[in-house]
Amino acid sequence: MVHWQRAATAAALLCLNAAVEARPYAGVSGLAASADSATTAGTNPAGMARFDAPAMRGELVLLYSESAWEGSLGDSGREVTTEDDTTLAVPSGYIVRPINEDWAFGFTILGFGYSDDFGDLPYRYFIESYDSVSISAFPSLSYRINEQWSVAGSLALNYSSFEQTRAVSNFLDPGFEDGSSELETDGLDLGFGLSTLYEFSDRTRVGLVYSSELDPTQDGKAKFRGLGPNTEQVLEASGFLGADVEVKSTSPQSVVAGLYHEFENDHSVVFDVAWSDFSSFQLSEYYFDGEALATNEANWQDIWAFSGAYSWPAGERWMLSAGGMYVGDSVEDDDRIFLLRLDSMWGVAFAAEWQWQENRTLEMNLSYLNIGDAPIESPSVPILGSVVGEYTQRDILIFRLALNFGAL
Repeated sequence: MVHWQRAATAAALLCLNAAVEARPYAGVSGLAASADSATTAGTNPAGMARFDAPAMRGELVLLYSESAWEGSLGDSGREVTTEDDTTLAVPSGYIVRPINEDWAFGFTILGFGYSDDFGDLPYRYFIESYDSVSISAFPSLSYRINEQWSVAGSLALNYSSFEQTRAVSNFLDPGFEDGSSELETDGLDLGFGLSTLYEFSDRTRVGLVYSSELDPTQDGKAKFRGLGPNTEQVLEASGFLGADVEVKSTSPQSVVAGLYHEFENDHSVVFDVAWSDFSSFQLSEYYFDGEALATNEANWQDIWAFSGAYSWPAGERWMLSAGGMYVGDSVEDDDRIFLLRLDSMWGVAFAAEWQWQENRTLEMNLSYLNIGDAPIESPSVPILGSVVGEYTQRDILIFRLALNFGAL
């Protein structure tokens, strides 16, 4: 469970959920320095200083993924092949409101939900399925220092809820099938962001954005079903039945730097480089009545991501763009864990923007991402066995549709 816009896969979310600006910068380019639509309220609030009139943007991201996994489960080496497809919708809204010549206010809101069902795998005793929902709001305030420099600060307010099921082994009760536990938690979290924008000219600018670490804690209760009498007695003696549950995780801090340049023929380029302190990332840790039940000690490493795009006019009312991105490894193959099978990623994108009225545009953006085969070879665990395998297919298509009002 992590901040959405940083997400269960904070690395992916660093790149997948980042918004593009008014010009149709393909994929996820133009985050830190473009500052030419209301999206800057969420990507680099310092860019709001460039606006002398209100601006708004409404956006819907549709994500479709397909994956196929082949491997062997348990010490028996039983071969298993799984195929899965997922569709996800992420709505968001952005507002920029100048206060005077120096100050501007911005607001961003977005919702995000995801789920997964691992089926009848050995790791079902750790996690069988989950559903997670996150709603985030980002109020921001910018100040123009002079003609070149502007700075901004923002808050990150995040509400998240989580539902998880896992199998419970009734090995103390021969003849009983697995029982189950259901965990429902929710909580609020607060973070902050700092950003700056430097304008060399009307055509060239650079930006820098810092987002703080988030350490959300969710509270709730666990429910158990289908327990054998001996198993239930042991869980009750251990204090698990009826216990208060806390779920803690860490979403890492990140820094994004970007460059925007527009040529005299109205062609433009954008580049971004992002760093995520992913070595501090922490999957969910569970506490029952204050006592740690499960912790995760995966050997994560920091992530670097790169993106770029080139835009050009196609007639009086159309702009086109093409671009690409790359996200480095967040974990070595030997350290990868089954519950979060991350790998390096690369992608390409194409975007088009249609101006139907002055300062009003419709933007369409299509991206393809390959998120790696993520080979895994977990050690054997008593009762659970081992997992060995990799993805033979792991592709994501992202379609972004946005309306801009008051873009520069």
